[in-house]
Amino acid sequence: MDIIFKEYSRVVWQKKWFFLLALIALSLAMTLDLSAPLYYKKIANGLAMPYSDATLAALLDNLKQVGFIYAGIWLSWRLLEIAIVPLDGGGVNLLEKRCFEVLKKQKSIFFENNFSGSLIKQANRFSRSFEVIMDWFLFQFFMNIVAIGIAFTIFYQQQPIFACYFLVWVVIFVTWNIVYSLWKMRFDKAVAQGDSSVGGVYSDAISNIFIVKSFAMEEGEQTRINQASDFVYRKKKIAWALMFFSFAVQGLMTFGIELLLVYLMIQQWRNGNFQVGEFVLFQSIMIMLIQRLWEFGRNFRNFFTALADASEMAEVFRHQDIEVDAKNAQALTITEGAISFNKIRFSYNEKSQRHNPLFDNFSLHIKAGEKVALVGQSGSGKSSLTKLIFRFLDPQQGSISFDGVDAKAFTLNSLRQQISMVPQQPDLFHRSIRDNITLGANITEDRLIEVATKARCFEFIKHLPEQFDTLVGERGVKLSGGERQRIAIARAFLEDAPIVVLDEATSALDSLTEKQIQVAIFELIKHKTTLVIAHRLSTILTMDRIIVLEKGKILEQGTHQQLLAKKGKYYAMWQHQSGDFLV
Repeated sequence: MDIIFKEYSRVVWQKKWFFLLALIALSLAMTLDLSAPLYYKKIANGLAMPYSDATLAALLDNLKQVGFIYAGIWLSWRLLEIAIVPLDGGGVNLLEKRCFEVLKKQKSIFFENNFSGSLIKQANRFSRSFEVIMDWFLFQFFMNIVAIGIAFTIFYQQQPIFACYFLVWVVIFVTWNIVYSLWKMRFDKAVAQGDSSVGGVYSDAISNIFIVKSFAMEEGEQTRINQASDFVYRKKKIAWALMFFSFAVQGLMTFGIELLLVYLMIQQWRNGNFQVGEFVLFQSIMIMLIQRLWEFGRNFRNFFTALADASEMAEVFRHQDIEVDAKNAQALTITEGAISFNKIRFSYNEKSQRHNPLFDNFSLHIKAGEKVALVGQSGSGKSSLTKLIFRFLDPQQGSISFDGVDAKAFTLNSLRQQISMVPQQPDLFHRSIRDNITLGANITEDRLIEVATKARCFEFIKHLPEQFDTLVGERGVKLSGGERQRIAIARAFLEDAPIVVLDEATSALDSLTEKQIQVAIFELIKHKTTLVIAHRLSTILTMDRIIVLEKGKILEQGTHQQLLAKKGKYYAMWQHQSGDFLV
């Protein structure tokens, strides 16, 4: 909970003047609200007396005072309304931004190990829980502290023994709620975790709905969601049963104090030490306080549920293994494009890296402007090398350098802006084609048409109803695989980075389009260092160098003809090719 209170306190500090205004408004409203029964006491005592002009004047004067009190209460709540929107709404706004700030710093492997739907739910609950907790603090905790203090003072002035009984009851009531709610919080956390799991299962199924439908997996996915939902329901039943037990105990406590105080009033009346007005005073305040404390106990569940909801995202805030720039990192420029892997050791499981690393003492030097292809079976390390280049991953030993400068000397932003990536299966934002090409860059229409033409995607774009302003759907589902690929290639033309990474950039294109776009790709990489993850032979035949990887080691390297002449691993792969794909 330390992270939750630290982050929420930071927000309160940023909104401190609105927070202070809310406290003042609530204090004023509660003070005035509890002072009204003092005048009702006088009115009740006056009504119990025979009529006289003096008594009537006193009654009307007291009624006028009550009117002023109600006017003050009305104004106090208007002050609170001025404060509450920027405090609650503004706080949620700041935390939504903060959650994304924390999520975007996580390493790529973090997102590979977590459902996107679950992370979205966690972030949303973390920010929304602030509003619940802040409202609980203001309207339950703070207002009740003020109310109890004022009520005790009034009771003590009227009947000290009543005040002592009341104070003891308040201590017992509040202690029960706090201790019981803390004990029950583990059940609320289980509900929150289960709820995140349901969100993750939903996200996984919906984002892959075409696979679900294509393979007739509807029943199986329905079963998975049913099981996840049933699990949450079982946890909720336990949490709710415990909550209802708490309500039952609070009810017994409330009825007990009310009956006790009325009994004491009757005893004081029998002894001639109690007025009708005092009964009105005590009952008015007690009814108000019992209602408030009942709400306090009932809403205590909401407070701890909000803490439980926020706790999952709080664990993400706690992560130390995040993407950060090195201490002296600068926005350096890659002028030539040479890449060097210098005796790197890397393992996805750092605990086992000494025994079975993916790369061990691995070195590879790529000259500026050189076109290099990486080939090898799955698990050979091709994709891992590209992740290391982008610093999505960092080696445990050794270094990677660009133009002889250590990669860690670059800020992450400056490094990644100088490397273009065209993935095999590009995902697009649910935005316009324009937004998916420019990625936020401010460019002219002529420049946009130029890069789209080079990527061979302008032909299909100009026939769309809204052309560049056409929405592509979630992850680009409204476009074909080839169209999405050409959008990704257009991005690379626009970025014009000195280093280009191609993950078989033409694999989703038909043969005719592939031949057309090969010219554009060769134009793109003409004066750039290029690293190609190769699956399709047609993309690597003209590479300056082909590197054959196996289990993180370089088996062979050379041109296509040189490797065929060696009749080694590459030659065997060539012999077993099927449909131009390496197997």
